[in-house]
Amino acid sequence: MIMKKNIINSIFGLAVASLMLTACSSADDAVTQSPTAPVDDTAINFGAYMNRTTTRGAYEGELTTATLQGAANGFGVLAYYTDNQPYNPNATPNFMYNQQVKYDAGSWTYSPLKYWPNEFGENATSTGIDKLSFFAYAPYVAVDAVTGYALPEEDENTGEEIIKDYGIVGMIRSAENGNPKVRYYVSLDPSTQVDLCWSSPVINKVKTDYTLSGDGSQVTFNFNHALASLNVQIDAMFDESAPGTNDLDPNTRIWVRSVTFEGLALKGELNLNNDVMTAPEWNDLYSNGLLIGEPVTIYDGRRDGREGVAAMPNEKPVAINENLVQSGAYAHNATSITAPDAPGVTKTAVNLFKADDEAAPIYVIPTGEPLRITIVYDVETVDDNLVSSFLSDNLTHGVSVENTISKTVLLDPDDPESGLTLDAGKQYTINLHLGMSSVKTTATVANWTNGDDAETDLPANE
Repeated sequence: MIMKKNIINSIFGLAVASLMLTACSSADDAVTQSPTAPVDDTAINFGAYMNRTTTRGAYEGELTTATLQGAANGFGVLAYYTDNQPYNPNATPNFMYNQQVKYDAGSWTYSPLKYWPNEFGENATSTGIDKLSFFAYAPYVAVDAVTGYALPEEDENTGEEIIKDYGIVGMIRSAENGNPKVRYYVSLDPSTQVDLCWSSPVINKVKTDYTLSGDGSQVTFNFNHALASLNVQIDAMFDESAPGTNDLDPNTRIWVRSVTFEGLALKGELNLNNDVMTAPEWNDLYSNGLLIGEPVTIYDGRRDGREGVAAMPNEKPVAINENLVQSGAYAHNATSITAPDAPGVTKTAVNLFKADDEAAPIYVIPTGEPLRITIVYDVETVDDNLVSSFLSDNLTHGVSVENTISKTVLLDPDDPESGLTLDAGKQYTINLHLGMSSVKTTATVANWTNGDDAETDLPANE
């Protein structure tokens, strides 16, 4: 490496960056913060732009102006110094490693402040020009620089330190060469979602790219969502000619036992060295291979006569709406039946996942594979005459019919090859209409990122 003659030896004032969040709904919703003029143009300044929908309130974990400006958030930056050579995958983040840039007292700041390498111009001893490459993600998460694992966080209620098994769980190590990658785990609980955004990289930049104007121009990041937003609604379709109008017979219940998704993934590594104009590059966790989806089952649907009983070790109602699961003994008389804990699937659509807000989504990793949904559900009717047949509580006489239905959500119901694939930066609402022996799906899709908040209805899949 060529030695430098010019050494920056003065202390410069704090650089200030700005963050402008441009709303998806209209230009009138844009939130703009003008940057404060930097004290010296040799300091590195950051700016950022991120699109988001403002036509509704944000859901848990979604990046907004308020959440990104929170004390524990902001965005993280990894910067690579490669002397007079261009960036290459053998480099290490030796200039900035997971540097937090956060909102403080009306401006965006970071510490320790860094300065542009000074090897350029007539007085330089080398004909080479120092190059820096910058990569960014949001929201910021503190990690151990040696191991790359996310550091424990303090529990808001107990004050105890906990290691989260969802959201951003780590990244490459400080001494690790290769493209910067962020490791992510999906949460199936809408109340603990963590949005993940990344920016197009800023590659092979030199001091003169930003400082010749004398105004301290910023290294600017343009953030976009790396995940897909998925809301799944479920109801019972007792009358196909007029769905949602008829109630189920009072002696009958529909219980969900399991739902399996294909065409998405729950964990992976996001490569920050890819452009937002293309789909984000996701890799298998801890490997360099491209991410391939695998079936994701959110409830154990094995039939053992005790479906939904929490004490059974093979019953794992992870994330599923508890109102849809049989979890106790029936109570009934000659004219009605009640379940102590849940109404089951009814004509009223509800969130498949456990959520206070019926429209709350989960954020999932898209894989580019068609979305396929397999649902296992029981249709159960109390009948005291069936003395040798029991319902899923193993206590009540009646008939229990198991249904297992698989559906690939199609863009064109007449074309079996037109499967819907989830895209990063889009919001999907999938509606599952359960019949006595069939399932119909309908869906809508809206852009989460690019300024269009209008929903598009997909054709019904009979």
